[in-house]
Amino acid sequence: MHLPRVVVEPPDKRGLRPVRLGDQVVGAAWSARELRDILVREGFPADMDLDDRALICWREAGSDTWPDRRRDRLVTAAAMAAGLVMSGAVLIVIGSEDAFGALTFASRVTGFLFFLAGLLQLAAALAVRDYWGKRNLRYSGLLVMVGVLIALQVHTMLLTLWFEEMEFTPWILTYMPLSIWAIWATWIVIREKAWQGIPHPRKVAAGVLATALLAAANFAYSAAYQPYAAHVQVTLSAKFGKPELDPREPVIHVPVTFSLQNTGKVPVSVISSVFWVKGRTSQFTGDAKKLAGATEDVEETADSELYAGLPTRRLLATGLIVDPGDWFDPGTGQVENVVVQVPKGADYESLEVDGDITVLRKDRGRVDDAFVYPLHSWWEGETDMVECPEECGDYVFYMGELTHNNNIINVTRKQRYVVAIRLLGEDSDMYAAVSPLNAHGRVSGWNLDPDDKYGVETILTGTVVIPFATVLKTAA
Repeated sequence: MHLPRVVVEPPDKRGLRPVRLGDQVVGAAWSARELRDILVREGFPADMDLDDRALICWREAGSDTWPDRRRDRLVTAAAMAAGLVMSGAVLIVIGSEDAFGALTFASRVTGFLFFLAGLLQLAAALAVRDYWGKRNLRYSGLLVMVGVLIALQVHTMLLTLWFEEMEFTPWILTYMPLSIWAIWATWIVIREKAWQGIPHPRKVAAGVLATALLAAANFAYSAAYQPYAAHVQVTLSAKFGKPELDPREPVIHVPVTFSLQNTGKVPVSVISSVFWVKGRTSQFTGDAKKLAGATEDVEETADSELYAGLPTRRLLATGLIVDPGDWFDPGTGQVENVVVQVPKGADYESLEVDGDITVLRKDRGRVDDAFVYPLHSWWEGETDMVECPEECGDYVFYMGELTHNNNIINVTRKQRYVVAIRLLGEDSDMYAAVSPLNAHGRVSGWNLDPDDKYGVETILTGTVVIPFATVLKTAA
């Protein structure tokens, strides 16, 4: 049997030696053992003499020259594949949250870009074995290079956003080491010249850069521009209705109607609401005098009256206009009716009603369902997570986790909570804010974020006044 002559080419820079039969390349070997495997596959005997010059021609280096640094090559490939898998998993988890759940189109686009970039990195991880192996696939180097460039851009962006607040989040344990890995991996693909053999490598790099810029632009649009370009337009009004005299008791029933309407284009969630109905009394002097008490009036934020002294107000009724956790899409609203009972013989000169609601833009974030369940300070253990001084008295507390509408912010910031506290008693009021937990794991009034940072706005009814004489006359 006549066997063709084998030509073993000199080792390339990685130590791999191509093997030819005539003009046809039949494989490449890192070692003499791999060379034997190739020869057996081509029909040569397993025990053939590799130094038989009649059968094998060794170019430039003999049978004892196998410069493959196998250990270094496998370690580099393993580190590269592990980094691409971890980076791809991180991008898929971050992106899927927005791709399938964001409220705005721009956030969904960003989420899909992250999700697809993660899938591409997993494909790049599969290509690592071929690229650090025999390189039988033409585009394995392209996939590895694209995966590494994606990691470098994305994790650098995440780390940059994290540095704005520098708050601990478990996610920092992923993209901080991955940022370091991405710098190392970029140096490796540059050293290996992974773009060699790829048609139009500059266009490929430009495409990766353009995709990254698109993701960054969508993030900036959804997280910054859009919330400031479209303002919250919610109206809240209050008015007194027709008083009615109770047929059995000397009591006047005074109806009050609150009307809330979302007239804008931004959906909102209500995080607090409260109203007050008060009876106003001031002492009539009878004689016109100088406004000698003007300075005292100003200090008490009261009007200066010629025939009356400082007014006093007594709280007649207070409550919620709408429940915390309710939401209103554009074009929707709610009407709430309240009936206040006032003694017919009361000495009030007028009745006053005012109220307010605080809303959170739903395109900036959403609050979890726990927020709708009130906690009571007088029930032991229910409000241990809030730091409230003793003068708070009795109060009702609402608390829920805030999830930003752009998951990139969620993974670069400490967990925020939407909190609302309703104080009870004569000083009844309701406050709402966004806050992280303090060092003791509690919500503190000294650790609140600015309202405009999360699209929190308060809408007032203004004070509506009706003379009590009108109430008596209408009821009569």
